[in-house]
Amino acid sequence: MKTKDKLVQGVIDRIAKRSEEGIKKFGCTMLQSKKPTIAWIDEAQQELSDAIIYLEKFKYILKEEELEQEKIGGTDD
Repeated sequence: MKTKDKLVQGVIDRIAKRSEEGIKKFGCTMLQSKKPTIAWIDEAQQELSDAIIYLEKFKYILKEEELEQEKIGGTDD
């Protein structure tokens, strides 16, 4: 699928690539997988927990950069 939105296209491409990698690794598609529902929920929770940690890291970096900019900008008084 192609879209004019570069951001959306990037997401589509990453999902397709991840799907292909998963098929190679596990030998089946997500639809074909016979994992119990609870296992899917556990995996989703783990992935979301990781995402929260990544977002917290990004916030920390942005706050540090903001503080650094304030120091630089604050010296012009």
